[in-house]
Amino acid sequence: MEQNIPAWLDEALLAAALQGGEGKEPRVKVAHFTAESALPPGSNYSSHIFRVRVVYKVGDSPLEHSASLIVKVPINEGVLKEVSEHLDFFSREPEMYRDRLTKMSKKVNQEFAPTYFYCPFKNGLILEDLKSEGYVMGDKKTQLDFQHCQFVFRSLAKFHAASVACCRDDTTFLDGIGDEIFYVEQGPMVEDSKLLITTFVKHFINSLDDIDVDKDFKDFLQSRSEKMWNAGVVASTPKTYGLNVLNHGDLWFSNLMFKYSCGDVIDVKFVDFQRTRFCSPAVDLTYFMWTSGDEEVRGSRQKELYNLYRHTLNSTLEQLGCPERLTEEELQADLESMTDFILLNISSAVPLMVAGPDDAITMGDISFQNLGSDKVTEKFKRVFNGKIFKAMIPTLVKQFENWRKSIGK
Repeated sequence: MEQNIPAWLDEALLAAALQGGEGKEPRVKVAHFTAESALPPGSNYSSHIFRVRVVYKVGDSPLEHSASLIVKVPINEGVLKEVSEHLDFFSREPEMYRDRLTKMSKKVNQEFAPTYFYCPFKNGLILEDLKSEGYVMGDKKTQLDFQHCQFVFRSLAKFHAASVACCRDDTTFLDGIGDEIFYVEQGPMVEDSKLLITTFVKHFINSLDDIDVDKDFKDFLQSRSEKMWNAGVVASTPKTYGLNVLNHGDLWFSNLMFKYSCGDVIDVKFVDFQRTRFCSPAVDLTYFMWTSGDEEVRGSRQKELYNLYRHTLNSTLEQLGCPERLTEEELQADLESMTDFILLNISSAVPLMVAGPDDAITMGDISFQNLGSDKVTEKFKRVFNGKIFKAMIPTLVKQFENWRKSIGK
């Protein structure tokens, strides 16, 4: 057992999870278990995640069973602690797993996420370990090819359609999971959050001095740098007219698990539902495309994937008896409206996502009070000097510029 496993991760916790609650029957008795950190540095930023392998007996049966579980608890340090003290940042993910995902999955007869187990801790999660079921995470070095992206877009379309149907059934469906809490115009953390985004963008701009990118992009980025925060606000606000859906909100390769047969993708599941929000589906679509699609996908196959998404969404809505539809014109307008949001994510999300173990920074490492300190500045410099980041940015920027100019932005 690793030394950094918390004392509360014990036999009593695991028994309660496996039997569905404390005092539930039939009783589970844990024979033994092992635990280890589930993710290496650079793969996760807002939670501690442990992989637990447990051997147990049920009731009076002498038979031993085994299970592999994921135990997830929020990081309570730095920026994340400061945010959680003012905003209910971590409560929506347990709510999604306990209730909403079950309802959405029943609508379309598809499991979107790992199975949820009882967890007594506020904002904690105990989940099925998808790795033990043959699922694996994508590779940040290569990102996701067209076949992988097809599976993601089909599943995402059904996820979005299911949310529309659930909203029609229950006017309280979005309570606690639909409102944006970070990119907001008013609130106790607005100025601090703006400062965080501004800091990321500043370091991104500085990093371009050592990277071969076109001057047009540098000029455009500089002209938009003061509007990055507002881009997040606009993107995360529900449209007055047209189709809004429950977005996953943080759909990128490390929050996707794929299953294969003979080398081909046969299934994908989503994880990490801390950033759900009710707004345009283009939030999920563009966030995934520009953080996780590979060069071929971004360069020449976006339209195919967006068409696949729209057709799957509309056919699923029809099957569910929902009158809502997403037209090609509305989708295109939504995608074009996300130009600054895409730039925001290239500047602030991508560097963190592709950071290697030696370059990684977590939100527990920094606080709003020390963003300008020499120590934190050095951490940011390492992120923006990461090998994968510096290698991918020239092509990513060129493809963004081609896309931006193609829509006349």
